[in-house]
Amino acid sequence: MRTFVIPDIHGCSKTLRYLLEVRLGITVNDCLYFLGDYIDRGPDTPGVIDYLINLKQNDFKITCLRGNHEQMLLDSMNGNNDMSLWLMNGGVETLQQYQQQITQIETEYGFLPQKDLDFLNSLNLYAIVESFILVHGGINYAAQDPFSDVDALLWNRPMAVPDDFMPGYSIICGHTPYALTKIIEGIKTPGCRLFNLDAGCVYKGQFIPGTGYLTALCLETWELEFVECID
Repeated sequence: MRTFVIPDIHGCSKTLRYLLEVRLGITVNDCLYFLGDYIDRGPDTPGVIDYLINLKQNDFKITCLRGNHEQMLLDSMNGNNDMSLWLMNGGVETLQQYQQQITQIETEYGFLPQKDLDFLNSLNLYAIVESFILVHGGINYAAQDPFSDVDALLWNRPMAVPDDFMPGYSIICGHTPYALTKIIEGIKTPGCRLFNLDAGCVYKGQFIPGTGYLTALCLETWELEFVECID
């Protein structure tokens, strides 16, 4: 059994499949933890969600966490936020992709299939795996209950872990795109307790040098696997 942690996918369904099926060769004996941001910006949000749902249905051991993009979509659907916030952050592309794919709408929201909505509503905010805290954004180290600060879990940027915060635990996150070389350097740094895995898969050839990769960290071997975006 292997345990992989995989960060932001952002609608890059071909890259996701290549990483899991070709580079990793996953089986039902492996455990997969996804750190959120499956949707928006990339070319195939519906394909990513369908693929993850199908993995669950085919008895793969996967745990999917919630990212800030899923939260923005859900807040828009529930009327908790002005939808413009989500639309300005890649929601326009997601809307267009669903509208192209679906001809008969079966949901009151006008574009999102019920199975996809159920998937998004099922996402947890964090997971603890042995000595690792998995989260999309980050943690409010000063909070009495750090796991109750939802905004921090979804939106925080990487900040060094204080020595007195949950000694013995390290944090693995996504959300903030780093150059691949910086991520590799981080996981090799002795004494480091914060590891950001987001190599900006969806940003290949765009404004962040060294990004454009989807990564997977194996917790047993502490080796980083990665593939270049092919979407």
